[in-house]
Amino acid sequence: MLRGSPVGAFHPLKIALGTAIIVLSVGAVYLSTLIFERQEMLAKVSRYNVAWSAGQGVNEFLRLRQRVSELAAGEGSKQEAQLRFEIVKNRLELFRSGEFQPFVLEADDRRRTVESLSNFLHRAEMLIEQVEIPATARAILSEMIPLEGDLIGLAAEANNYGGQQVARDQQELLQLHWTFSALAWGLVLCTFVLIVLLERRHRLLIQAQQKLHALNATLVQTSGDLEKANSAAHAANDELITQNRLFDTALHNMSQGLCMFGEDRRLIVSNRRLATMYGLSPESLRPGSTLEDITRLTVQTGICSRDNAENIHSEQLSLIARKKRGTLLQELSDGRVISILHQPMNDEGWVATYDDITERHLAEAQMVHMARHDALTDLPNRILLRDRMVSELARCQRHQRSAALFCLDLDHFKNVNDTLGHSMGDRLLREVAARISTLVRREDTVARLGGDEFVILQADVTQPADVDQLAQRILEALSEPYELDGHQVIIGVSVGVAVTSGISDDPDTLLKNADLALYRAKEHGRGTYRFFEPEMDARLQRRRTIELDLRAADFDQEFDVVFQPIVNIHTLQVTTLEALLRWPGCRHGPVETEEIIAIAEATGLIVNLGEWVLEKACRAAVKLPGELNFAVNLSPTQFMRGDVVEMVSRVLAATGFPANRLELEVTETLLLEDSQRSSCALRDLRALGVRISLDDFGTGYSSLGYLRKYTVDKIKIDRSFVEQISTNQDHMAIVHAIVSLAHALGMKTTAEGIETEDQLEIVRATGCDEVQGYLFSPPKSLAEITDSLGNRRSKAAAA
Repeated sequence: MLRGSPVGAFHPLKIALGTAIIVLSVGAVYLSTLIFERQEMLAKVSRYNVAWSAGQGVNEFLRLRQRVSELAAGEGSKQEAQLRFEIVKNRLELFRSGEFQPFVLEADDRRRTVESLSNFLHRAEMLIEQVEIPATARAILSEMIPLEGDLIGLAAEANNYGGQQVARDQQELLQLHWTFSALAWGLVLCTFVLIVLLERRHRLLIQAQQKLHALNATLVQTSGDLEKANSAAHAANDELITQNRLFDTALHNMSQGLCMFGEDRRLIVSNRRLATMYGLSPESLRPGSTLEDITRLTVQTGICSRDNAENIHSEQLSLIARKKRGTLLQELSDGRVISILHQPMNDEGWVATYDDITERHLAEAQMVHMARHDALTDLPNRILLRDRMVSELARCQRHQRSAALFCLDLDHFKNVNDTLGHSMGDRLLREVAARISTLVRREDTVARLGGDEFVILQADVTQPADVDQLAQRILEALSEPYELDGHQVIIGVSVGVAVTSGISDDPDTLLKNADLALYRAKEHGRGTYRFFEPEMDARLQRRRTIELDLRAADFDQEFDVVFQPIVNIHTLQVTTLEALLRWPGCRHGPVETEEIIAIAEATGLIVNLGEWVLEKACRAAVKLPGELNFAVNLSPTQFMRGDVVEMVSRVLAATGFPANRLELEVTETLLLEDSQRSSCALRDLRALGVRISLDDFGTGYSSLGYLRKYTVDKIKIDRSFVEQISTNQDHMAIVHAIVSLAHALGMKTTAEGIETEDQLEIVRATGCDEVQGYLFSPPKSLAEITDSLGNRRSKAAAA
């Protein structure tokens, strides 16, 4: 075959064409692969929303904290807080799914932050229904505060993470672009070679044209693919621009200031909030600035003092050198407080977020103040008082000095509340606090423990007379009239004083001793002061012991009822038996009836104990002759705490004892404490047929007014007037006046405590109807009373 013949030239051309086809095929496949990879990269770029999710989660968490803070302050809406709580829960699900999950699992501190948020939401779910309660809101808020910094740090890391991912993807897209361009140029070169070969082999034009048509079709298809790829690249670029715009929007609309520094310690990015926070222009925080440049700018604007700025800068440098995460607090010149969260990045750079926590700082300071001060008077409360007592007692022991503690209780304060209202009572308490504060020195402490109880800690007592003088000044100052909206209010005060021993004093013991002394001052008629004495504590311990025994006592096994006769003064015949309580089963020895009753009244046990005495007496009375009446004492507490009318009706029905033979003895205190309730109860008891006797008349706040208002059947003259009636003309005159008054009102009288014949004769001369006392009989058991009555009847029959 000739060298230049078409047949001879076909073989090289065939090889060249075959090679070109192979190259084009490989190129097409590779182009398809590149296009697929570019589409995957673009899709991946479009899914980089980790920073946005983190930013939104932080924003929703801060909005929830704001709503809870408002509720903790007594303001805000519970529904708004619950809505924000549900949004935060939804944001937590975003943190656990999609592209965010690999970001969280990449670092232990991110995983702990998400876990902490999840645990907080789980605990808060049980409290959110009661978030309108300030105490519950403060409990939720106390758990949110530690999470705030962690979440902001998580958002900062997410921003960094997203930025790094976008940068890498852009680099890969650029590499794909250059590879694509090189391949396209290679295809063009291959086409040029084919054209040269066709030019040189014109004799094979037909065959070459057929192949050229095929190659052209391939090139057309490839060109279409290239156009599609180019369109896709433009779309990806638009999406990237949109993502950048969203990132900028989120960055510049954060409630916190933010700045990011690279490994060269120069500013990479910051937001407008940071510039606004420090009074800087956004242009002044340009990329490339150093931390020293920014610190210098804050000093120049006057928002930070030089010392303050240098201290914060030094602390930041320390965190940078140690690559540690930390939070700094900076107080600006205008009083704002900024929390700076420093978070190192994986390289040598860091991210810092700046949060204005002025309101939270002030709220926390206010909460600390409120926790240690009384809300009404702004005086120290029990907590702060105890702290100062601890410090003062320690100082006294070191320097061998003394201190005094005054417990103050206002006399008749309840009457002010009842007559003028609680708002006026609150004003009175503020006035009292102001007066007390003027009586003490700067080193002394005035505190309010609650109600109308005040405490004064007198420090550095050098002379015992100092304590007496202060106590006297307190009595005088607080007894002066108060002018409250046109009302003149006069109250008094009772004071108990305990002075340190200087050896082993402690706050609780000192306060207890002063309280015991106050109790003694009240016992002595109020309006006075008493010092603590050791025997006061012994009496308190005895009272507590008896109270515990009384609570655990079996009435039927340990208690007994005895009876003392009441005698007609003219016939000397027994007309009535008075039932009296005894406690022979007490494990701590004999206890006076008055002491038992006082403790029972204070604890409320008198309601059950009084009913037991009444039932015991009625059951015993059924067995005795029908002409005898029986008298049983009723406590004012039984009227206040129980339905005394129902109780008496129930006992009479259960025992079958006639109501007209029962006398119920009440004291003057009952008639003074609750006139409306007492009047109704006494009227209903008289309606049952029961007679009412007024016991211990003349010893309390005796008043002709309540004798006129309350209808009673008998007045019992207290033994204190009878004891000295033979030697004291005043007492005889008082007894005579009481008898005359009672007879004028249609009431009988009984004189208690008759022990001598002289007393009997004098009382008889006053016109008294009945007498009672040891001259006739001491209290006896039912069996002894039965024998005594039998003997009396036998003597009367014999006579």
